[in-house]
Amino acid sequence: MSTILAHIQDHEAIELTRQLIRIPSFLWRESEIGIWLADWMSGRGYDVVLQTVPLNDGNATHQAIGLLRGDGGGPSLMLCGHTDTSDWNGDVFRRDQWTYDPFGAEIADGKIYGLGALNMKAGLAALLMAGEALRRSGKRLKGDLILACVVAETGGGVGALHLIESGCRPDFCIVTEAGNLDVGLISVGYVQGKIRVHGEFKHRVPYVNPIEKATRVIDAFSPSYVQIPRAEDGGWLRYQPHPLMPGYPSMAIRNIEHYQDVTTVAFDLRIIPGMTEESVREDMRARLEQIRSEDDEFKYELLIPQSDQQPNMPAREATLVDAPVVTQLVAAHRQVTGVEPRVGAGHRIGATADTCHFKGVGITCVEYGPGFIPVWPMVDECVSMDQVITATKTLALTADALLT
Repeated sequence: MSTILAHIQDHEAIELTRQLIRIPSFLWRESEIGIWLADWMSGRGYDVVLQTVPLNDGNATHQAIGLLRGDGGGPSLMLCGHTDTSDWNGDVFRRDQWTYDPFGAEIADGKIYGLGALNMKAGLAALLMAGEALRRSGKRLKGDLILACVVAETGGGVGALHLIESGCRPDFCIVTEAGNLDVGLISVGYVQGKIRVHGEFKHRVPYVNPIEKATRVIDAFSPSYVQIPRAEDGGWLRYQPHPLMPGYPSMAIRNIEHYQDVTTVAFDLRIIPGMTEESVREDMRARLEQIRSEDDEFKYELLIPQSDQQPNMPAREATLVDAPVVTQLVAAHRQVTGVEPRVGAGHRIGATADTCHFKGVGITCVEYGPGFIPVWPMVDECVSMDQVITATKTLALTADALLT
């Protein structure tokens, strides 16, 4: 194997994963881990920028970007991971059901347990230690290596968008999402929003009950996460099926709130390339107008995106299978494991990633990272130590091939 692997010690990626799990980093509250990562990279000689990411609620959070400079004679590569973990009203999902401390980073049965273990602190550790292998090797880099630890991927990719706005434009990017070591060429996007149904607020007399009217909305847009038929096939949504995304687009009603004369229905629609936020808005409005044409007491507002804080994630076309970052990544995985990786939508089909934003500005992107997700959200989140080590070695070999 390449001499680059001589600069990797398996236990380091494991211990770094555990250290990152111990630092709470709920969505929108990631400054502590951002500062820690900036210090970690600075102490090892990287050029580091600690970016302040403004949030639409007037607050800010922080993300760390590290750089090993090349001589300009070759393409640049960014290894990118997000620091935010799942957030359920500011806490751990079903904390009372966990059998491990969510921030304890305990090891059992070959796995590391803790909040963010697979989504995606193991991926962060793998990319950082892959960068370390390259730095320790002392090899001259032809292109820059960027280690990007971005915030708020689960908040619509706010950190990735800020990084783009700061001018970051590498030639290639690998996002270390938990993909079970599959090579992900394509992801869905999502359009999330709310439908407010307006009625009256009365007691003891007949009235327009918005809760009852909201059931029309639920009937119109269910069942949950089942592929929606095309408009020309009797459905309500315009799209062309994508060969790599069977079963999509699909949608679910995710929450219902009621106060006095307003019932609010929140939805999540997973979209495929060719669909846009605007096309979805038009199609949903047409569907709602159909309900209103049948019921003159039905009054609604369609709100997309769901909040000013969180943008939607667009759907981009698949990265070409013969792109250099893909061919080198496949070869590196084969070299480390002895088997061919699965290439395509992969394990993460139906999930979104920051790749959508990077692709949108012309960066050639692929997803590859440790972690198998049996169900999401999950109690006792965990990641296989073997996959963390495999991902670290594969990323190091890929970076070595592209940059030296």
